[in-house]
Amino acid sequence: MQYGLQKHEIKEIINYSLNNNPDLKYYIDNDYFDEFMELLLEGICNAIEQNNRQIYRDIEQSPITRHR
Repeated sequence: MQYGLQKHEIKEIINYSLNNNPDLKYYIDNDYFDEFMELLLEGICNAIEQNNRQIYRDIEQSPITRHR
């Protein structure tokens, strides 16, 4: 069972937020910036995904969960 958002859902939310100001992307029309943003989004998504996995491991190993 998967709890929380999946990686692609997180990326969609962040992209949606960034696209709320399309003028910004127009003024910063640079391939390096686009690549930087893609790497940043990927890193954020990976960090959230790893954090969620660790939370699940911690919950499974907690004394309360083990007694159920």
